[in-house]
Amino acid sequence: MQFLTYKLAQEIVERTMEILDSNINVMNEEGIIIGSGDSQRINQLHDGALLVLKKGESVEIDQSMAAKMKGTRSGINLPIRFNNEIVGVVGITGEPEQIKNYAQLVKMAAELVLEQSFLLERVQWRQRLQSEIVNQIISDEDLNTEWVKDRARFLGINLEQPRIALVIKPSDYTDLTNQKLIRSIQYEMNKNDLIGVTFNNEIVVLKASSVSESIKELTPSLHRLLKVSGSKIIIGTGGLAESVKEVKLSFQQAKSAVFVGSKIQPNNPFYHYEDFRLEVMLAKVGQEEPDKNIFSFYQRLLDEGKKGELVDTLQAFIEENGELNKIAERLYIHRNTLRYRLDRIEELTGKDPRNIKDIIVLFTAKLLHDIR
Repeated sequence: MQFLTYKLAQEIVERTMEILDSNINVMNEEGIIIGSGDSQRINQLHDGALLVLKKGESVEIDQSMAAKMKGTRSGINLPIRFNNEIVGVVGITGEPEQIKNYAQLVKMAAELVLEQSFLLERVQWRQRLQSEIVNQIISDEDLNTEWVKDRARFLGINLEQPRIALVIKPSDYTDLTNQKLIRSIQYEMNKNDLIGVTFNNEIVVLKASSVSESIKELTPSLHRLLKVSGSKIIIGTGGLAESVKEVKLSFQQAKSAVFVGSKIQPNNPFYHYEDFRLEVMLAKVGQEEPDKNIFSFYQRLLDEGKKGELVDTLQAFIEENGELNKIAERLYIHRNTLRYRLDRIEELTGKDPRNIKDIIVLFTAKLLHDIR
């Protein structure tokens, strides 16, 4: 496996030369210069590096030695080790006596950059594999259950555990905000949770749960996530999926909760499907209704008065469960004024809010208008 690339070698050079007034060269396992403060030396063979690779230890080269060696100048060349193997050589140009005091620091810096790069690549690879698994589970294509289970096992994740799907959306999407948000989410995740990014840039968490665990028990961790994310986000949660095949439904429920909930309660950060089950069902039925004018009567309420007091009254009536005293207090109006408004709603729409069947129709009409 090739650990040192041209890009990584040049990164080592640039980082090191920021603090040292000496030229730095980085050579690969074949002694070829792949990073240097002197761009003209790239791809040259470095005899000093070959000597280091052969001996497995540092080599000091003075001017007389350098004159006899190809592509080499006076300086100190040190092996770069990774996982106890020599994967390259770092060279510092200068008189050995003048630079030997910080030669080991340069070697340590090179090895640290290499290790950080390897760990970052490993994290990114794990993240890509998790995204692939998540997208396979929630996609519309036929699910290859054994395939996703095998890959999850490779990551040490048990897909047999029940899960709840979470859909997380930042208010202002950019690649940078998404990456920051993903890191915040990973901090709050358990080792058996899965996180992925869909093709629509939705962040999806398949959170390991239990049959007895209530969705409300997730709320503390959701609040922590809201706090550490550093950006405004909304979170939708689906129902509990007791098998891999049920996870797709939980994901669809979470998306529906976000879509409907954010329309009718735009200031909320969380939308649990269980809290919006009726609204989601009515919205789906209303959108599938072939008669697009079936709820046209609702427009009459919107047209009645510029202040929209009838719509506000209907909203309060729904949220206060038809309790007239509470509605009047909420709207700061007299009960007689409230009765007049309810009668006016009936006159305009032909639906009496005090009738249970009519209020369901009015509620559905309002819902469909709000989510358009």
